[in-house]
This record gives sequence, C-alpha cells and structure tokens, in this order.
Amino acid sequence: MITRDQVQRAKPDPDLFLAAAARLRVEIRASVVVGDSVWDLLAARRASALGVGLLSGGYGQDELERAGAYRVYQDPADLLRHLDEVGVRVAES
Repeated sequence: MITRDQVQRAKPDPDLFLAAAARLRVEIRASVVVGDSVWDLLAARRASALGVGLLSGGYGQDELERAGAYRVYQDPADLLRHLDEVGVRVAES
C-alpha cells in the first residue's frame, strides 16, 4: 500500500502509518498497527495508533511492550483468535 520511497522518513518515524491512514481515509487514532519490531511499535505510538506486537520478528515480548505494544501475540493466527482484545468486532455470520 505505502512503500518507503513514498514518504520522507522511515520507521521509527510515523510517516508510513500516517500515509497509509490518509490513503485509506481513516483516522490514525482509530487504527491498529500490527508490527513485529520495536521500530514498528515506536512508529505506531508516535502516530497515535494502537500498536499490537507479533513475536515473529525476533524481538521478545518485553521489548515489544516497552516500545509501546498494547498486546503481544505469538503470530497472526493468535492475534486473529484475540481480535476482541484490541477492539475489533468480528461480524456474526
């Protein structure tokens, strides 16, 4: 959606996330940023988005939480099972 060459500064600056929110026409404060590095979560915090960490990038839970992760999950499947914890409501079928 947004690549590094489309913004002035890379993470940990929030430019990528702010540009993505603008392109989607959503408020960044209502967005959830999912990342697997401390740089992702620092950028999410600087953008005023809710940061959620995944343990797939080589960083530990403590590191991701110190960088600003609201919650940390093992992998995308674990996050999917816990979407309610980050304020995402799944439509009933």
